Amino acid sequence: MNPWKLAIQLVPVCVLMGVSSAYGKSDGILRYERQPSAYDKLPPAKRGGTLYQQLSGNPKVINPVLSVDNNSRALEGYLWATLFSEDSNSLHPLPFLAESFEVSSDRKSYTFVLNKAAKWADGTSVTTDDVKFTFDKMMDPKTEAAALRVYWEGVKLNVKDSRTFSFTVTTPKFDTLRSLYLFTAINKKQFEKDSDFNKARAVLNPIGNGPYSFKSFSRDQSIVLTRNKTWWGYDLPHFKNRFNAEEINFRIIVDDNLAYEKFLRGDLDLMTFNAEQFAVKVQGVDKDKIGKSEKDIKSGKKVWAQEIQNRAPRGYNYVGWNLRLPIFSSVKTRRAMARLVDYKQVIDKVYHGYQFQCSSPFGSLSPNSAEDLRSKEKLLTFDRKAAMAMLKADGWADTDKDNILDKEIGGKRVPFRFELKYNSNNPLRGKIAQIIKDNFKTAGIDVTVKAVEWNAYLDDIDHRKFDAFILGWTATPYPNPKQIWHTDSEKDQGSNIVAYSNKKVDAMIETANVEFDSHRRQEMMKEINRLIYEDQAYLFLSEPRSVLAGFNSKVTSPSGIWALQYDVTPPDDLYQFVP
Repeated sequence: MNPWKLAIQLVPVCVLMGVSSAYGKSDGILRYERQPSAYDKLPPAKRGGTLYQQLSGNPKVINPVLSVDNNSRALEGYLWATLFSEDSNSLHPLPFLAESFEVSSDRKSYTFVLNKAAKWADGTSVTTDDVKFTFDKMMDPKTEAAALRVYWEGVKLNVKDSRTFSFTVTTPKFDTLRSLYLFTAINKKQFEKDSDFNKARAVLNPIGNGPYSFKSFSRDQSIVLTRNKTWWGYDLPHFKNRFNAEEINFRIIVDDNLAYEKFLRGDLDLMTFNAEQFAVKVQGVDKDKIGKSEKDIKSGKKVWAQEIQNRAPRGYNYVGWNLRLPIFSSVKTRRAMARLVDYKQVIDKVYHGYQFQCSSPFGSLSPNSAEDLRSKEKLLTFDRKAAMAMLKADGWADTDKDNILDKEIGGKRVPFRFELKYNSNNPLRGKIAQIIKDNFKTAGIDVTVKAVEWNAYLDDIDHRKFDAFILGWTATPYPNPKQIWHTDSEKDQGSNIVAYSNKKVDAMIETANVEFDSHRRQEMMKEINRLIYEDQAYLFLSEPRSVLAGFNSKVTSPSGIWALQYDVTPPDDLYQFVP
Protein backbone atom coordinates (compact mmCIF):
# COMPACT_ATOMS: atom_id res chain seq x y z
CA MET A 1 0.00 0.00 0.00
CA ASN A 2 2.02 2.86 -1.34
CA PRO A 3 1.56 5.97 0.83
CA TRP A 4 2.29 8.24 -2.15
CA LYS A 5 -0.51 6.78 -4.27
CA LEU A 6 -3.16 9.45 -4.05
CA ALA A 7 -6.67 9.26 -5.39
CA ILE A 8 -8.20 11.01 -8.35
CA GLN A 9 -10.49 13.60 -6.75
CA LEU A 10 -10.22 16.35 -9.33
CA VAL A 11 -9.82 19.55 -7.34
CA PRO A 12 -9.69 23.05 -8.84
CA VAL A 13 -6.25 23.91 -10.18
CA CYS A 14 -4.94 27.20 -8.85
CA VAL A 15 -1.54 28.76 -9.46
CA LEU A 16 0.65 26.17 -11.09
CA MET A 17 -1.00 22.89 -10.17
CA GLY A 18 -1.68 23.20 -6.51
CA VAL A 19 -3.40 25.31 -3.93
CA SER A 20 -2.45 28.95 -4.19
CA SER A 21 -1.87 29.32 -0.45
CA ALA A 22 1.04 26.88 -0.75
CA TYR A 23 3.15 29.52 -2.48
CA GLY A 24 4.50 32.97 -1.77
CA LYS A 25 5.06 35.41 -4.60
CA SER A 26 7.45 38.32 -4.95
CA ASP A 27 9.07 39.88 -8.02
CA GLY A 28 6.99 37.49 -10.09
CA ILE A 29 8.77 34.43 -8.58
CA LEU A 30 6.70 31.77 -6.83
CA ARG A 31 8.42 30.39 -3.75
CA TYR A 32 7.29 27.35 -1.83
CA GLU A 33 5.74 28.03 1.58
CA ARG A 34 4.91 25.03 3.71
CA GLN A 35 1.32 24.78 4.95
CA PRO A 36 0.11 22.92 8.08
CA SER A 37 -0.29 19.22 7.40
CA ALA A 38 -2.67 16.57 8.71
CA TYR A 39 0.43 14.53 9.52
CA ASP A 40 1.73 17.22 11.90
CA LYS A 41 -1.05 16.35 14.37
CA LEU A 42 -0.23 12.65 14.69
CA PRO A 43 0.46 11.55 18.30
CA PRO A 44 3.91 10.29 19.33
CA ALA A 45 4.62 6.98 17.64
CA LYS A 46 5.22 3.57 19.22
CA ARG A 47 7.51 1.71 16.87
CA GLY A 48 8.10 -1.99 16.38
CA GLY A 49 6.55 -5.16 14.98
CA THR A 50 6.23 -6.65 11.52
CA LEU A 51 3.37 -5.55 9.29
CA TYR A 52 2.18 -8.27 6.90
CA GLN A 53 0.56 -7.30 3.62
CA GLN A 54 -0.28 -8.90 0.28
CA LEU A 55 1.32 -8.44 -3.11
CA SER A 56 -0.79 -10.03 -5.84
CA GLY A 57 2.30 -11.11 -7.78
CA ASN A 58 6.05 -10.72 -8.15
CA PRO A 59 7.06 -7.15 -8.95
CA LYS A 60 8.13 -6.91 -12.56
CA VAL A 61 10.99 -4.58 -11.67
CA ILE A 62 12.06 -2.72 -8.52
CA ASN A 63 13.08 0.58 -10.09
CA PRO A 64 10.92 3.75 -10.08
CA VAL A 65 12.18 4.75 -13.54
CA LEU A 66 11.03 1.48 -15.13
CA SER A 67 8.04 0.35 -13.08
CA VAL A 68 4.61 0.22 -14.72
CA ASP A 69 2.69 -2.31 -12.60
CA ASN A 70 1.08 -1.89 -9.19
CA ASN A 71 3.13 -4.63 -7.54
CA SER A 72 6.33 -2.79 -8.43
CA ARG A 73 5.00 0.62 -7.46
CA ALA A 74 3.66 -0.65 -4.14
CA LEU A 75 7.26 -0.82 -2.91
CA GLU A 76 8.48 2.55 -4.10
CA GLY A 77 7.14 4.82 -1.36
CA TYR A 78 9.03 2.79 1.24
CA LEU A 79 12.35 2.70 -0.61
CA TRP A 80 12.66 6.07 -2.36
CA ALA A 81 11.87 9.71 -1.67
CA THR A 82 10.28 12.01 -4.22
CA LEU A 83 11.41 15.64 -4.30
CA PHE A 84 8.17 16.56 -2.53
CA SER A 85 5.44 14.39 -1.04
CA GLU A 86 1.80 15.38 -0.70
CA ASP A 87 -0.67 15.74 2.16
CA SER A 88 -3.43 13.19 1.58
CA ASN A 89 -6.01 15.53 3.10
CA SER A 90 -5.22 18.75 1.25
CA LEU A 91 -2.92 17.66 -1.61
CA HIS A 92 -0.50 20.41 -0.54
CA PRO A 93 3.13 19.56 -1.40
CA LEU A 94 5.41 18.76 1.53
CA PRO A 95 9.24 18.86 1.54
CA PHE A 96 10.96 15.53 1.15
CA LEU A 97 14.13 14.91 -0.85
CA ALA A 98 14.07 18.63 -1.67
CA GLU A 99 13.57 21.32 0.96
CA SER A 100 12.33 24.10 -1.32
CA PHE A 101 11.47 25.15 -4.86
CA GLU A 102 11.06 28.36 -6.83
CA VAL A 103 9.16 28.92 -10.05
CA SER A 104 10.10 31.72 -12.43
CA SER A 105 7.50 34.30 -13.42
CA ASP A 106 7.19 32.82 -16.92
CA ARG A 107 6.71 29.31 -15.45
CA LYS A 108 9.60 27.97 -17.54
CA SER A 109 12.18 27.44 -14.80
CA TYR A 110 11.75 25.35 -11.60
CA THR A 111 14.62 25.41 -9.13
CA PHE A 112 14.89 22.82 -6.35
CA VAL A 113 17.31 22.59 -3.41
CA LEU A 114 18.00 19.12 -2.02
CA ASN A 115 17.69 18.46 1.70
CA LYS A 116 21.27 18.46 2.97
CA ALA A 117 20.39 15.67 5.42
CA ALA A 118 19.16 13.29 2.69
CA LYS A 119 21.11 10.02 2.67
CA TRP A 120 21.08 6.79 0.71
CA ALA A 121 20.63 3.55 2.63
CA ASP A 122 24.42 3.01 2.44
CA GLY A 123 24.99 6.27 4.34
CA THR A 124 26.21 8.41 1.44
CA SER A 125 24.61 11.76 0.63
CA VAL A 126 22.03 12.26 -2.09
CA THR A 127 23.43 14.81 -4.56
CA THR A 128 22.61 16.35 -7.89
CA ASP A 129 24.86 13.72 -9.48
CA ASP A 130 22.13 11.21 -8.64
CA VAL A 131 19.45 13.57 -9.95
CA LYS A 132 21.28 14.07 -13.25
CA PHE A 133 22.00 10.35 -13.70
CA THR A 134 18.34 9.48 -13.11
CA PHE A 135 17.07 12.21 -15.40
CA ASP A 136 19.43 11.21 -18.22
CA LYS A 137 18.41 7.56 -17.93
CA MET A 138 14.71 8.42 -17.85
CA MET A 139 14.99 10.59 -20.97
CA ASP A 140 17.13 8.09 -22.90
CA PRO A 141 14.92 6.57 -25.66
CA LYS A 142 16.58 3.20 -25.00
CA THR A 143 15.19 3.19 -21.45
CA GLU A 144 11.82 1.45 -21.17
CA ALA A 145 10.08 4.44 -19.61
CA ALA A 146 7.86 5.73 -22.40
CA ALA A 147 4.84 6.23 -20.12
CA LEU A 148 6.90 8.34 -17.70
CA ARG A 149 8.50 10.47 -20.44
CA VAL A 150 5.06 11.73 -21.50
CA TYR A 151 5.16 14.01 -18.46
CA TRP A 152 8.69 15.21 -19.19
CA GLU A 153 8.46 16.31 -22.80
CA GLY A 154 10.57 19.40 -23.47
CA VAL A 155 12.14 19.33 -19.97
CA LYS A 156 15.86 20.02 -19.55
CA LEU A 157 18.00 19.77 -16.43
CA ASN A 158 20.58 22.31 -15.29
CA VAL A 159 22.77 21.44 -12.29
CA LYS A 160 24.06 24.43 -10.32
CA ASP A 161 25.90 22.74 -7.45
CA SER A 162 25.76 19.55 -5.37
CA ARG A 163 22.36 20.47 -3.93
CA THR A 164 20.77 22.93 -6.36
CA PHE A 165 19.33 22.21 -9.79
CA SER A 166 16.70 23.53 -12.16
CA PHE A 167 14.29 21.98 -14.58
CA THR A 168 13.44 24.19 -17.55
CA VAL A 169 10.58 23.74 -20.00
CA THR A 170 9.85 25.34 -23.34
CA THR A 171 6.08 25.16 -22.84
CA PRO A 172 4.78 25.09 -19.26
CA LYS A 173 1.73 22.90 -18.73
CA PHE A 174 -0.96 22.78 -16.09
CA ASP A 175 0.70 19.81 -14.34
CA THR A 176 4.36 20.69 -14.92
CA LEU A 177 5.17 21.57 -11.33
CA ARG A 178 3.53 18.47 -9.87
CA SER A 179 5.25 16.19 -12.38
CA LEU A 180 8.58 17.76 -11.46
CA TYR A 181 8.21 17.65 -7.70
CA LEU A 182 7.19 13.97 -7.80
CA PHE A 183 10.52 13.14 -9.48
CA THR A 184 12.30 10.17 -7.87
CA ALA A 185 16.10 9.96 -7.94
CA ILE A 186 17.95 6.63 -7.95
CA ASN A 187 21.47 5.92 -6.73
CA LYS A 188 23.99 6.69 -9.49
CA LYS A 189 26.83 4.50 -8.28
CA GLN A 190 24.55 1.46 -8.09
CA PHE A 191 23.66 1.62 -11.77
CA GLU A 192 26.39 3.52 -13.62
CA LYS A 193 28.50 0.45 -14.47
CA ASP A 194 25.60 -1.55 -15.96
CA SER A 195 25.67 -1.61 -19.75
CA ASP A 196 21.91 -2.27 -20.01
CA PHE A 197 19.93 -0.13 -17.56
CA ASN A 198 16.70 -2.01 -18.33
CA LYS A 199 18.23 -5.27 -17.09
CA ALA A 200 20.53 -3.98 -14.36
CA ARG A 201 21.06 -6.45 -11.51
CA ALA A 202 20.64 -3.59 -9.06
CA VAL A 203 16.87 -3.73 -9.53
CA LEU A 204 16.87 -6.89 -7.39
CA ASN A 205 18.70 -5.24 -4.50
CA PRO A 206 18.05 -1.50 -4.65
CA ILE A 207 19.78 1.12 -2.54
CA GLY A 208 17.09 3.65 -1.76
CA ASN A 209 16.75 6.78 0.37
CA GLY A 210 13.31 6.17 1.88
CA PRO A 211 12.21 5.07 5.36
CA TYR A 212 12.84 1.38 4.65
CA SER A 213 15.70 -0.62 3.20
CA PHE A 214 15.46 -3.67 0.99
CA LYS A 215 16.12 -6.84 3.00
CA SER A 216 15.11 -9.85 0.90
CA PHE A 217 13.11 -11.08 -2.09
CA SER A 218 12.02 -14.72 -2.27
CA ARG A 219 10.31 -15.11 -5.63
CA ASP A 220 6.66 -16.20 -5.34
CA GLN A 221 7.01 -16.02 -1.55
CA SER A 222 7.75 -12.64 -0.01
CA ILE A 223 9.55 -9.32 -0.08
CA VAL A 224 10.82 -7.97 3.23
CA LEU A 225 11.73 -4.36 3.97
CA THR A 226 13.35 -3.23 7.20
CA ARG A 227 12.97 0.18 8.86
CA ASN A 228 15.94 2.53 8.77
CA LYS A 229 16.03 3.57 12.44
CA THR A 230 18.21 6.59 11.70
CA TRP A 231 16.31 7.66 8.59
CA TRP A 232 16.91 11.32 7.85
CA GLY A 233 13.23 11.87 7.01
CA TYR A 234 12.14 11.50 10.65
CA ASP A 235 13.47 15.02 11.24
CA LEU A 236 10.72 16.39 8.96
CA PRO A 237 7.58 17.15 11.03
CA HIS A 238 5.22 15.38 8.62
CA PHE A 239 7.22 12.13 8.90
CA LYS A 240 8.07 12.25 12.60
CA ASN A 241 5.33 9.82 13.67
CA ARG A 242 4.90 7.73 10.53
CA PHE A 243 6.43 4.53 9.15
CA ASN A 244 6.35 2.80 12.52
CA ALA A 245 6.56 -0.92 11.74
CA GLU A 246 10.01 -2.40 12.22
CA GLU A 247 9.56 -4.55 9.13
CA ILE A 248 7.15 -4.64 6.20
CA ASN A 249 6.60 -8.18 4.94
CA PHE A 250 4.85 -8.39 1.58
CA ARG A 251 3.54 -11.91 1.18
CA ILE A 252 3.19 -12.72 -2.52
CA ILE A 253 -0.26 -14.27 -2.82
CA VAL A 254 -1.67 -14.50 -6.33
CA ASP A 255 -5.06 -15.90 -5.29
CA ASP A 256 -7.19 -13.22 -3.63
CA ASN A 257 -9.34 -15.86 -1.95
CA LEU A 258 -6.25 -17.38 -0.34
CA ALA A 259 -5.19 -13.89 0.76
CA TYR A 260 -8.61 -13.41 2.36
CA GLU A 261 -8.29 -16.68 4.30
CA LYS A 262 -4.85 -15.62 5.51
CA PHE A 263 -6.28 -12.29 6.64
CA LEU A 264 -9.05 -14.08 8.54
CA ARG A 265 -6.42 -16.26 10.29
CA GLY A 266 -4.32 -13.23 11.17
CA ASP A 267 -1.51 -13.90 8.70
CA LEU A 268 -2.16 -10.56 6.94
CA ASP A 269 -2.60 -7.38 8.99
CA LEU A 270 -4.19 -5.18 6.35
CA MET A 271 -6.31 -6.01 3.35
CA THR A 272 -8.17 -4.19 0.62
CA PHE A 273 -11.10 -6.42 -0.33
CA ASN A 274 -12.63 -6.84 -3.71
CA ALA A 275 -16.38 -6.29 -3.83
CA GLU A 276 -17.23 -10.00 -3.88
CA GLN A 277 -15.15 -10.73 -0.79
CA PHE A 278 -16.74 -7.85 1.06
CA ALA A 279 -20.32 -8.65 0.10
CA VAL A 280 -20.27 -12.45 0.23
CA LYS A 281 -17.78 -13.09 3.02
CA VAL A 282 -17.20 -10.01 5.19
CA GLN A 283 -20.88 -9.10 5.31
CA GLY A 284 -22.10 -12.65 4.68
CA VAL A 285 -20.76 -16.02 5.74
CA ASP A 286 -18.01 -14.58 7.98
CA LYS A 287 -19.90 -11.64 9.49
CA ASP A 288 -19.79 -13.19 12.98
CA LYS A 289 -16.00 -13.47 12.78
CA ILE A 290 -15.34 -9.94 11.57
CA GLY A 291 -16.01 -6.74 13.49
CA LYS A 292 -17.63 -3.68 11.95
CA SER A 293 -15.27 -1.22 13.63
CA GLU A 294 -12.20 -1.10 15.84
CA LYS A 295 -14.53 -1.08 18.89
CA ASP A 296 -15.53 -4.69 18.13
CA ILE A 297 -11.97 -5.81 18.84
CA LYS A 298 -12.68 -5.40 22.54
CA SER A 299 -15.25 -8.17 22.25
CA GLY A 300 -12.58 -10.63 21.16
CA LYS A 301 -12.78 -10.48 17.36
CA LYS A 302 -9.37 -10.73 15.72
CA VAL A 303 -10.16 -8.67 12.63
CA TRP A 304 -12.55 -5.93 11.57
CA ALA A 305 -13.56 -4.36 8.27
CA GLN A 306 -15.42 -1.36 6.93
CA GLU A 307 -16.41 0.51 3.80
CA ILE A 308 -14.50 3.80 3.85
CA GLN A 309 -16.02 6.76 2.06
CA ASN A 310 -13.72 9.68 1.31
CA ARG A 311 -13.18 12.18 -1.49
CA ALA A 312 -11.13 9.82 -3.63
CA PRO A 313 -12.47 8.41 -6.91
CA ARG A 314 -10.89 5.03 -7.60
CA GLY A 315 -10.04 4.59 -11.26
CA TYR A 316 -12.01 2.31 -13.55
CA ASN A 317 -12.23 -1.09 -15.25
CA TYR A 318 -12.43 -1.43 -19.01
CA VAL A 319 -12.12 -3.67 -22.04
CA GLY A 320 -9.45 -2.50 -24.48
CA TRP A 321 -9.91 -3.21 -28.19
CA ASN A 322 -6.84 -3.59 -30.40
CA LEU A 323 -7.72 -0.92 -32.95
CA ARG A 324 -5.01 -2.21 -35.30
CA LEU A 325 -7.35 -5.13 -36.09
CA PRO A 326 -9.90 -4.61 -38.88
CA ILE A 327 -12.85 -6.01 -36.88
CA PHE A 328 -12.50 -3.18 -34.32
CA SER A 329 -11.73 -0.33 -36.72
CA SER A 330 -15.31 0.97 -37.01
CA VAL A 331 -16.70 3.31 -34.36
CA LYS A 332 -20.20 2.05 -35.21
CA THR A 333 -19.15 -1.51 -34.41
CA ARG A 334 -17.51 -0.51 -31.14
CA ARG A 335 -20.58 1.43 -30.04
CA ALA A 336 -22.73 -1.57 -30.89
CA MET A 337 -20.49 -3.79 -28.73
CA ALA A 338 -20.94 -1.32 -25.86
CA ARG A 339 -24.70 -1.89 -26.18
CA LEU A 340 -24.24 -5.67 -25.95
CA VAL A 341 -22.77 -5.70 -22.43
CA ASP A 342 -25.17 -6.21 -19.52
CA TYR A 343 -23.62 -3.66 -17.14
CA LYS A 344 -26.20 -4.34 -14.45
CA GLN A 345 -25.18 -7.99 -14.46
CA VAL A 346 -21.52 -6.99 -14.13
CA ILE A 347 -22.23 -4.56 -11.30
CA ASP A 348 -24.68 -6.78 -9.41
CA LYS A 349 -23.17 -10.25 -9.91
CA VAL A 350 -19.47 -9.40 -10.05
CA TYR A 351 -19.27 -6.29 -7.86
CA HIS A 352 -22.40 -6.80 -5.73
CA GLY A 353 -23.48 -3.21 -6.14
CA TYR A 354 -20.20 -1.70 -4.89
CA GLN A 355 -19.45 -0.20 -8.32
CA PHE A 356 -21.33 1.87 -10.88
CA GLN A 357 -21.20 2.13 -14.67
CA CYS A 358 -18.25 4.15 -15.97
CA SER A 359 -18.66 6.90 -18.57
CA SER A 360 -15.30 8.68 -18.35
CA PRO A 361 -11.57 7.97 -18.06
CA PHE A 362 -11.25 10.94 -15.67
CA GLY A 363 -13.57 9.84 -12.88
CA SER A 364 -17.18 9.74 -14.06
CA LEU A 365 -18.49 11.96 -11.26
CA SER A 366 -15.61 14.45 -11.29
CA PRO A 367 -15.73 18.05 -12.56
CA ASN A 368 -13.51 17.03 -15.49
CA SER A 369 -16.13 14.63 -16.85
CA ALA A 370 -19.22 15.35 -18.91
CA GLU A 371 -22.36 15.06 -16.79
CA ASP A 372 -24.58 14.67 -19.86
CA LEU A 373 -22.96 11.32 -20.72
CA ARG A 374 -24.71 9.85 -17.68
CA SER A 375 -28.13 10.78 -19.02
CA LYS A 376 -30.57 8.14 -20.22
CA GLU A 377 -30.10 9.34 -23.79
CA LYS A 378 -26.30 9.19 -23.91
CA LEU A 379 -25.14 6.48 -21.50
CA LEU A 380 -24.51 3.33 -23.54
CA THR A 381 -26.51 0.84 -21.50
CA PHE A 382 -27.41 -2.75 -22.37
CA ASP A 383 -29.81 -2.87 -25.35
CA ARG A 384 -29.40 -5.99 -27.49
CA LYS A 385 -32.05 -4.94 -30.02
CA ALA A 386 -30.39 -1.59 -30.61
CA ALA A 387 -26.95 -3.26 -30.79
CA MET A 388 -28.10 -5.73 -33.45
CA ALA A 389 -29.54 -2.91 -35.54
CA MET A 390 -26.26 -1.00 -35.27
CA LEU A 391 -24.23 -4.05 -36.30
CA LYS A 392 -26.50 -4.66 -39.27
CA ALA A 393 -26.21 -1.03 -40.36
CA ASP A 394 -22.42 -1.36 -40.18
CA GLY A 395 -22.41 -4.34 -42.56
CA TRP A 396 -22.32 -7.31 -40.19
CA ALA A 397 -24.49 -10.32 -41.13
CA ASP A 398 -24.42 -14.11 -40.87
CA THR A 399 -23.99 -14.75 -44.58
CA ASP A 400 -22.85 -18.39 -44.29
CA LYS A 401 -25.42 -19.37 -41.64
CA ASP A 402 -22.83 -20.58 -39.10
CA ASN A 403 -24.29 -18.43 -36.28
CA ILE A 404 -21.30 -16.07 -36.41
CA LEU A 405 -21.54 -12.61 -37.93
CA ASP A 406 -19.21 -11.74 -40.77
CA LYS A 407 -18.37 -8.69 -42.84
CA GLU A 408 -16.41 -7.87 -45.97
CA ILE A 409 -13.32 -5.92 -44.90
CA GLY A 410 -10.57 -5.10 -47.38
CA GLY A 411 -12.09 -7.41 -49.98
CA LYS A 412 -12.22 -10.40 -47.62
CA ARG A 413 -15.11 -11.94 -45.71
CA VAL A 414 -14.06 -11.70 -42.03
CA PRO A 415 -15.86 -13.55 -39.20
CA PHE A 416 -16.58 -11.59 -36.01
CA ARG A 417 -14.32 -13.66 -33.77
CA PHE A 418 -11.69 -12.58 -31.23
CA GLU A 419 -9.80 -13.60 -28.10
CA LEU A 420 -10.43 -11.74 -24.81
CA LYS A 421 -7.57 -11.92 -22.30
CA TYR A 422 -7.52 -11.21 -18.58
CA ASN A 423 -4.96 -11.73 -15.81
CA SER A 424 -5.40 -15.11 -14.13
CA ASN A 425 -4.93 -13.74 -10.59
CA ASN A 426 -8.10 -11.65 -10.92
CA PRO A 427 -11.13 -13.96 -10.78
CA LEU A 428 -13.57 -11.04 -10.99
CA ARG A 429 -12.18 -10.15 -14.40
CA GLY A 430 -12.65 -13.78 -15.34
CA LYS A 431 -16.35 -13.47 -14.46
CA ILE A 432 -16.61 -10.28 -16.51
CA ALA A 433 -14.97 -12.04 -19.45
CA GLN A 434 -17.54 -14.84 -19.25
CA ILE A 435 -20.45 -12.36 -19.10
CA ILE A 436 -19.09 -10.59 -22.19
CA LYS A 437 -18.59 -13.93 -23.97
CA ASP A 438 -22.19 -14.94 -23.22
CA ASN A 439 -23.63 -11.51 -24.11
CA PHE A 440 -21.76 -11.42 -27.41
CA LYS A 441 -22.64 -15.02 -28.31
CA THR A 442 -26.34 -14.11 -28.46
CA ALA A 443 -25.45 -11.49 -31.10
CA GLY A 444 -23.38 -13.87 -33.25
CA ILE A 445 -19.95 -12.74 -32.02
CA ASP A 446 -17.57 -15.56 -31.10
CA VAL A 447 -15.38 -14.72 -28.09
CA THR A 448 -12.63 -16.99 -26.74
CA VAL A 449 -11.63 -16.19 -23.15
CA LYS A 450 -8.00 -16.68 -22.09
CA ALA A 451 -6.47 -16.26 -18.61
CA VAL A 452 -2.78 -15.24 -18.54
CA GLU A 453 -0.28 -15.05 -15.64
CA TRP A 454 0.19 -11.44 -14.52
CA ASN A 455 3.72 -10.66 -15.70
CA ALA A 456 3.17 -12.53 -18.97
CA TYR A 457 -0.07 -10.56 -19.34
CA LEU A 458 1.83 -7.27 -18.97
CA ASP A 459 4.35 -8.45 -21.56
CA ASP A 460 1.54 -9.28 -23.98
CA ILE A 461 0.08 -5.81 -23.49
CA ASP A 462 3.47 -4.08 -23.81
CA HIS A 463 4.16 -5.93 -27.07
CA ARG A 464 0.56 -5.53 -28.35
CA LYS A 465 -0.07 -9.27 -28.46
CA PHE A 466 -3.83 -9.24 -27.95
CA ASP A 467 -7.17 -8.89 -29.67
CA ALA A 468 -8.92 -7.51 -26.59
CA PHE A 469 -8.13 -7.44 -22.87
CA ILE A 470 -9.67 -6.50 -19.52
CA LEU A 471 -7.70 -4.13 -17.32
CA GLY A 472 -8.07 -1.12 -15.06
CA TRP A 473 -6.42 2.25 -14.65
CA THR A 474 -5.68 3.84 -11.31
CA ALA A 475 -5.80 7.60 -11.39
CA THR A 476 -4.31 10.94 -10.44
CA PRO A 477 -5.60 14.05 -8.70
CA TYR A 478 -4.94 15.96 -11.92
CA PRO A 479 -5.57 13.83 -15.02
CA ASN A 480 -3.42 14.45 -18.07
CA PRO A 481 -5.08 12.57 -20.95
CA LYS A 482 -1.97 12.67 -23.11
CA GLN A 483 -0.44 9.58 -21.48
CA ILE A 484 -3.24 7.29 -22.64
CA TRP A 485 -5.28 9.05 -25.31
CA HIS A 486 -2.90 11.02 -27.53
CA THR A 487 -1.78 9.42 -30.82
CA ASP A 488 1.90 9.96 -29.95
CA SER A 489 1.55 7.90 -26.76
CA GLU A 490 1.20 4.64 -28.69
CA LYS A 491 4.85 4.40 -29.72
CA ASP A 492 7.67 2.80 -27.72
CA GLN A 493 5.31 0.68 -25.60
CA GLY A 494 3.55 3.81 -24.37
CA SER A 495 0.26 3.82 -22.48
CA ASN A 496 -1.91 4.24 -25.59
CA ILE A 497 -2.10 0.46 -25.65
CA VAL A 498 -5.01 0.17 -28.07
CA ALA A 499 -3.58 2.59 -30.70
CA TYR A 500 -6.39 5.13 -30.37
CA SER A 501 -6.03 8.09 -32.72
CA ASN A 502 -8.34 11.06 -33.10
CA LYS A 503 -6.80 14.29 -34.42
CA LYS A 504 -9.45 16.42 -32.74
CA VAL A 505 -8.76 14.74 -29.38
CA ASP A 506 -4.99 15.22 -29.91
CA ALA A 507 -5.49 18.94 -30.54
CA MET A 508 -7.79 19.37 -27.55
CA ILE A 509 -5.37 17.55 -25.25
CA GLU A 510 -2.55 19.82 -26.36
CA THR A 511 -4.69 22.91 -25.76
CA ALA A 512 -6.04 21.72 -22.39
CA ASN A 513 -2.58 20.87 -21.13
CA VAL A 514 -1.39 24.47 -21.47
CA GLU A 515 -4.55 25.95 -19.93
CA PHE A 516 -3.99 27.17 -16.37
CA ASP A 517 -7.52 28.35 -15.70
CA SER A 518 -9.15 25.37 -13.97
CA HIS A 519 -12.69 26.12 -15.12
CA ARG A 520 -11.75 26.52 -18.78
CA ARG A 521 -9.65 23.40 -18.62
CA GLN A 522 -12.48 21.42 -17.07
CA GLU A 523 -14.74 22.37 -19.96
CA MET A 524 -12.08 21.17 -22.41
CA MET A 525 -11.68 17.93 -20.48
CA LYS A 526 -15.44 17.36 -20.65
CA GLU A 527 -15.35 17.69 -24.42
CA ILE A 528 -12.37 15.29 -24.59
CA ASN A 529 -14.43 12.90 -22.46
CA ARG A 530 -17.36 13.17 -24.90
CA LEU A 531 -15.17 12.46 -27.93
CA ILE A 532 -13.43 9.47 -26.32
CA TYR A 533 -16.72 8.00 -25.11
CA GLU A 534 -18.23 8.52 -28.55
CA ASP A 535 -15.33 6.61 -30.14
CA GLN A 536 -15.43 3.73 -27.59
CA ALA A 537 -11.79 2.81 -28.01
CA TYR A 538 -12.31 1.26 -24.59
CA LEU A 539 -15.50 -0.39 -23.48
CA PHE A 540 -15.86 1.51 -20.20
CA LEU A 541 -17.15 -0.89 -17.56
CA SER A 542 -17.32 0.31 -13.96
CA GLU A 543 -15.83 2.30 -11.09
CA PRO A 544 -15.67 1.44 -7.35
CA ARG A 545 -17.71 3.62 -5.04
CA SER A 546 -15.48 3.32 -1.94
CA VAL A 547 -12.52 1.67 -0.23
CA LEU A 548 -13.28 -1.76 1.25
CA ALA A 549 -10.66 -2.35 3.92
CA GLY A 550 -9.84 -4.84 6.67
CA PHE A 551 -7.55 -4.59 9.70
CA ASN A 552 -6.02 -7.00 12.20
CA SER A 553 -6.71 -6.34 15.89
CA LYS A 554 -3.00 -5.83 16.59
CA VAL A 555 -2.93 -2.78 14.32
CA THR A 556 -4.14 0.55 15.66
CA SER A 557 -4.39 4.15 14.49
CA PRO A 558 -3.81 6.38 17.52
CA SER A 559 -5.19 9.34 15.61
CA GLY A 560 -8.46 7.49 15.02
CA ILE A 561 -8.01 8.00 11.27
CA TRP A 562 -7.84 4.93 9.05
CA ALA A 563 -7.78 6.77 5.72
CA LEU A 564 -7.31 10.43 4.84
CA GLN A 565 -9.44 12.22 2.25
CA TYR A 566 -7.43 11.24 -0.83
CA ASP A 567 -6.10 7.82 0.19
CA VAL A 568 -7.16 5.04 -2.19
CA THR A 569 -5.96 2.27 0.15
CA PRO A 570 -5.45 2.15 3.94
CA PRO A 571 -2.35 4.34 4.56
CA ASP A 572 -0.22 1.92 6.55
CA ASP A 573 2.43 4.56 7.21
CA LEU A 574 0.08 5.97 9.90
CA TYR A 575 -0.47 2.78 11.88
CA GLN A 576 1.11 1.32 15.00
CA PHE A 577 0.83 -1.97 16.88
CA VAL A 578 -1.28 -2.45 19.99
CA PRO A 579 1.08 -2.90 22.98
